[in-house]
Amino acid sequence: MIIRKCSQGKRIRLHRNTTPNAVRTKTYADGTVETLTYPSSGYDYFVEVGGEVVKRSDSFKNIEEYYVSKCEDNCDYSHGRMIVGKHQLIGGIATLQSEFPDESNTKAEIKAWYDMRSITYSDSETKAELLSRIVENFNAKHIKK
Repeated sequence: MIIRKCSQGKRIRLHRNTTPNAVRTKTYADGTVETLTYPSSGYDYFVEVGGEVVKRSDSFKNIEEYYVSKCEDNCDYSHGRMIVGKHQLIGGIATLQSEFPDESNTKAEIKAWYDMRSITYSDSETKAELLSRIVENFNAKHIKK
């Protein structure tokens, strides 16, 4: 089970090892296929980078700190450890209110924000409709209703 994933689209993910030794294969609409083999039992959590398990741990604090370090190594920006009340977890991505799209974003940028967080939408939705869903579903305080 994915607990967190990189907010910049890199394949860096923190998992809970719910099904030891399972092989998960996901095929995306564009034909891309991802495969991941869960580690054997004995560890509650693991970090995957580029499809490879690189760290295992029973301590959520330790594994989350390792996950954050991998994000910092591979990305321009990292949210750090999740802080209740500061971050909102949307589609496995730690998200700050300041990162929510608003009226200044293009429709394409708003759709990219949705895609990154695995949120479905219709191509026929207008920019205003996409923004209104963010207000309704995620309590975005800076977007006008």
